[in-house]
This record gives sequence, structure tokens and C-alpha cells, in this order.
Amino acid sequence: MAHPGPVGDEGEEHHGSPWPVIIAVGMGIGYVGIVSASIPILLAGVAVFAGGAGGWVHDDLQRPSSAFYGLAAAVESKFPRVSGRKLALWLFLVTEIMFFSAIIGASWTLRLRTTTPGATFQGPWATPGEILNVPLTGLNTFILICSSLTMVEALAAIERGDQRKVRYFLLATLLLGITFLSIQAYEYQKLYFGEGLTFTHAPLGTGVNPLYGATFFAQTGVHGSHVTAGVLALAYTTRKAFKGGFTKENHEAVELVGLYWHFVDVVWIFLFTIVYLI
Repeated sequence: MAHPGPVGDEGEEHHGSPWPVIIAVGMGIGYVGIVSASIPILLAGVAVFAGGAGGWVHDDLQRPSSAFYGLAAAVESKFPRVSGRKLALWLFLVTEIMFFSAIIGASWTLRLRTTTPGATFQGPWATPGEILNVPLTGLNTFILICSSLTMVEALAAIERGDQRKVRYFLLATLLLGITFLSIQAYEYQKLYFGEGLTFTHAPLGTGVNPLYGATFFAQTGVHGSHVTAGVLALAYTTRKAFKGGFTKENHEAVELVGLYWHFVDVVWIFLFTIVYLI
């Protein structure tokens, strides 16, 4: 009796995953919530999206990745082969670069246009240190940069097969990421309740343009949400590392989380310069 041959390089049959469909449904629900200005629908969409993304990541990290062979053989011979998930991450980061460029560009354009005579919301932008706590955020920036260094050490450790160091460096990166978010949450609390900086109002008596708060919270808030996603990915990766889930031969998840983490670090350096120092 003939037996069917293996499918793929791993010798196992791959079945379709329901998680991409669930993610798409969550995005659709969230879009409806945004268009209809319904917070409950938006939150429901975010919950479905997060559940689908979490399930997909969990399933994907249970097995070694297979290489992506979508190009012709002649082209593959000239370029290094790359796994499907690594290619997907690079494409995702390209879209993220465009996304953050749009947010930063729109905020900068709004700043320039509202400080010119005759503007609808005319008024000066806050000078560095007038409202924002530059020294505290400078310290927070240093913490995030240090987390990139520990992430590099984690990848280097697992490439050597050092299980003990990869666990400790991943844990250190996770704790530094949580510290960054905690300081940012403290800053938000002080600005909103202490200084009176909101999406529509600047602190009384400063004469600062009322749109200053909107651009500040939009730029730093979107970045904070990306850091939060990175912290969740680090938490899962760290947990898997402590359970011996990575080896010298199979540790691509550590590399991918590291790529994403370095990306949010670089974006923050630009944001810190533009929002806090200019």
C-alpha cells in the first residue's frame, strides 16, 4: 500500500490555521468601532484581534520554522534564503516605518501650521522642559537603549547554546521594558492630572497651543502600545526560554522578537528628539 510522501521540509502535513481569519475579523470589528465612534465595539475588536494574534504566535512557536521558497530557483541561488516568518516580520516593519512616519509627519505639519499667523488654533508650541519632564524621559530613554543591549546579548547567548544566559538576558530585557512602560504611565498621570495636559487642552497659564497635547499623546501613545506588544512577546519568549524551548539550532523566535524590539527602540530615539528636545 502506497503512503503519501511528506509535505514540506519537516516531513509533516501542514493544515490551515484559523488564527489569521480571527485576526482579520477582529480588525474588521475594530474598524467598525472606529467609524461608528463606538468604544465597546472598538474594544471588542481589539480583544478578538489580540486573541487571534496570541493564538497564532503560540501555535507558530511550537515548531521550528521552515524556509520561505517563494522565489524562482535562479533567484534563490543569488540571494540568501529566509524563513517565512522572518520575511513577514520585515514586511511588517516596513509598514510600521510608514505608519510612524505618517504620525510624526502629521504632528510636525500641525505644529508648523498652527504657529503661523491666522491659524485656526493659533498658539506657540511648548519649549523643551516647559511642560514635559525631559530628565525623567532621558532616563527612560537610557533604560530602553539598555534593553536593546540585553536583547543582543540574549541572541548571542542562544547562538552559542548558552541556555542559562539567554534566560537571564531575556528576563532582563523584559524587566527593562516593563520599567519603561511604568515610567511612561507615571509621566502620563502627572501630565494629565497634575499639569492638566489633555488631548484638547494645554496647562492653564502657559499659553501653549491646545493641540500640543493631542500630538504628544498620539505620538507617544502609539509608540507605547507597540512597546506593550513587545513586552508581551518578550514575556512569552522568556517563559519559553525558561522551559528549554530554544536551542542553538532552533531559536528564530528570539531573533524575531529582538528585531521588533530594536525597531521600537530606534523609533523612540526619534520621538524623544522630536517631541521632547525640539
